Amino acid sequence: MHIAICDENIADRKQLERLLGRESDKRKNDTGVFYTDSFGQPEVLAKNPMPYDLFFIDLITDEADGLTFALSLCKFGVSAPIVLCSSSVNYKEAASALSECPSNLLFLDKPIKTAELSAVLNQAVTIQQNRIPTIELRSEAGTFYVQEDDIVYAVSHDNCIDVHLKNGSRIPIISDIYNFYDEVAMFTHMVLLTGNAMCNIVYVDKYTPFKVYLKDGTKLKSSPFALKDIKWAEKRYLAE
Repeated sequence: MHIAICDENIADRKQLERLLGRESDKRKNDTGVFYTDSFGQPEVLAKNPMPYDLFFIDLITDEADGLTFALSLCKFGVSAPIVLCSSSVNYKEAASALSECPSNLLFLDKPIKTAELSAVLNQAVTIQQNRIPTIELRSEAGTFYVQEDDIVYAVSHDNCIDVHLKNGSRIPIISDIYNFYDEVAMFTHMVLLTGNAMCNIVYVDKYTPFKVYLKDGTKLKSSPFALKDIKWAEKRYLAE
């Protein structure tokens, strides 16, 4: 598990690093070793948060406190558990006032006690094991993180691929259909139709050996060679 600590207090960062090191030793044969990176400034972590499986955050001197930063991470696409460590800011109370609070937020009081840290790590491991993986889409407009069923279909267009999402938006990415399919092939709803198109079986209305008709009215060229994969994906989807 890769852990990010983002805390402006150097002493608190070092203390948490030591506590996590002890927990890592205790859990290495169970949940695995913890690898920890520490940050004193949220701007640095915000540049690349996605590799981390767990976050510990406490920010009090900046305009954006720890909760605000955590919400920005969630909006960016982070679904990993985020532990807000309360020192002068009561994050749990502040989060309870939100109209909608992300389900991956956890809370821990400072000074951090070993038993309470162990308990919140157990919660974090459960969230991590159950969270839905995301797909990274890199375009000139930015990087987007979507879930499997956010993607309806993708088609080749000039030197890129247009990825069409269920919200009606289209994200062009620089790739070819084969490379993109390799990146998402672990997701069982995805089907490669031709060298120019792929789709999500969830949104398929009907199909023939040469055409796939989506529920939104889109028609995609297919191939008889893809028919077996379409039927296999459909069977698995219906069995879910």
